[in-house]
Amino acid sequence: MTAAGNSEMVAPLTGGSRVRFRELSERRDANGWVIGRIETGEFISVPDVAHRVITLLGEGDAVDEVAARLRQETGVSFAVADFVTALDELGFLAAIDGWVREDTACPQASLPWLQPRYVHWLLHPLAAIVVVGFAVAIVVMLALHPALIPSYRVLVWGRYAGLVLAVNAAIAWTIILLHELAHLATARAVGAPARMTLSTRLQFLAAQTDVSGVWPASRRTRMTVYLAGMSADVCNAGICLLILGLADPHGLVRRLLAVAVAEALILLTTQFMVFMRTDIYFVFQDLTGCANLYADGSAYLRYLGRRVTLHIKHVTRPNPDPSMTYPSAQRRAIRSYSLVLLVGTAICLAVEFAVTLPTLIVLMVRAVSEIGVTLVATVDGCAALVFLLAWHALWASRWWHRHQYQVRPIARQYLRGRKEVIRHG
Repeated sequence: MTAAGNSEMVAPLTGGSRVRFRELSERRDANGWVIGRIETGEFISVPDVAHRVITLLGEGDAVDEVAARLRQETGVSFAVADFVTALDELGFLAAIDGWVREDTACPQASLPWLQPRYVHWLLHPLAAIVVVGFAVAIVVMLALHPALIPSYRVLVWGRYAGLVLAVNAAIAWTIILLHELAHLATARAVGAPARMTLSTRLQFLAAQTDVSGVWPASRRTRMTVYLAGMSADVCNAGICLLILGLADPHGLVRRLLAVAVAEALILLTTQFMVFMRTDIYFVFQDLTGCANLYADGSAYLRYLGRRVTLHIKHVTRPNPDPSMTYPSAQRRAIRSYSLVLLVGTAICLAVEFAVTLPTLIVLMVRAVSEIGVTLVATVDGCAALVFLLAWHALWASRWWHRHQYQVRPIARQYLRGRKEVIRHG
């Protein structure tokens, strides 16, 4: 008997239940198996025995039959029913006892018309050779033409702040779009849907592409996808530098090409800020074998913070180290990354308050001072204000979209506390 509908229409899982999986992808790794759905990008790392459970269930065995078979094979009892429930919550089950599970977890892929056959050439070794060629061209051109080395003066190419900000932003977001399209296209070449979104990383507004669907691919392919964006930056900077050095354009064209080179190289260097889950972060995470290095590093920092707090209060309380559940190599990676996460975040926020915010205030004051001087200056000042305010409003909206579910409970708790203080005050 089958029925389409939500989970309320499905009978509870029992020992005699038989399940049917959705299409799952898997690959062997050092710690067991990586299993999940390419459509949703939801993957888990499981030991051999869990892979065995999924295999037996996929062959049609009931939950109790799988538990009994594992007990016979290993001499150990396993909570198969609990594991199946967890798989169902992840969206891995298509049906339980013939009752179809509604699939609401599939996000809409970006550019769904982009088929793997259109971009499969991006995985060819020749593509990597082309990128290396552009990297060499960058080094050679900068060595032969030191005047082309980017400096802050390149980004301040005109007298009107509003125009400069708008044009620089247009160039930067074009480069960022090409960066993210490179991730999406290489992921699509593997068959992963991939999805581009806009989010925040600390004080930065960031475009990002979810390429988690490439997890079942080979390591070489995964690295190609992770580094595709940086490869696009190298190609963009190399092309612009070659035009500047060989064609020697003048005037506005030269200035804008110089801006493109500077912004492409800046974007390239920011990928090494691994405390913000950049492209190099995902490379490092993959190489260490950690499923979620950022979350594990954050958990370890919270553990250290609690230890310090308890020590100051002279309180002794069981406080297990969350990294101890991992093998020694991964434990070392988590602890090392937690230090990078702490130091990098602190430096980034310090730069924001010491440099970025004062600069923003100066720009806004200057824009306001231009209003009313001349018609051109007034338009430029208004444009600068609109751009700066719109940019930060967009950042605030994306930040709230990402963090609202953490902020709301804290705010409610704070307001309840204030009410209690007022009531008893």
